Amino acid sequence: MDITPPPPPPPPPPTQSKCKPDRKTVEKNRRDHMKFLYSKLDSLIASSSSSASFGQQLPDRLDEATNYIKRVQERIEQLKEKKRQLDGSAAGRTNERRPPQIEVHDLGSGINAVLIISSDRDQAIMHKAICAVEERGVEVLNAHYSSAGDKSVVSLHTLVRDSNESGSGTASMLDRLKKAF
Repeated sequence: MDITPPPPPPPPPPTQSKCKPDRKTVEKNRRDHMKFLYSKLDSLIASSSSSASFGQQLPDRLDEATNYIKRVQERIEQLKEKKRQLDGSAAGRTNERRPPQIEVHDLGSGINAVLIISSDRDQAIMHKAICAVEERGVEVLNAHYSSAGDKSVVSLHTLVRDSNESGSGTASMLDRLKKAF
């Protein structure tokens, strides 16, 4: 009383949408796709490499591509490290507050004061300088502010009304500006 299972149902008739390509076509498509990918790889490597990789054998071309990728990764790491160093040094500079360099020159009829400051300090530095000079009773004729790189320069030109005050005015203005900053 052996019962055999019924035979499987017959396969559905082939239709255009469910037609499976034969192995030859599949393999040809795979080779064409690989050839396209290798040519794309060659074009990327050849644009940055000095030697022509088109005449090389496939393993040599793949070795060259691997070496190129490793060089690019090393370069990326070097640039990231350099960026970290620059960011760290910039952060270190902003945390340390250097006092401004102050120069005061006697011009006879007036006094010229030049302040060189780091540009990360507050932007009201010019106003502070003008107020410090005017508190002494000196009239500011001209004020100029400029910034370049990590430095800013404030230049003040003043008028000294009393000619006897000129020599002592330079020292007192320097003291007044130092106290303001």
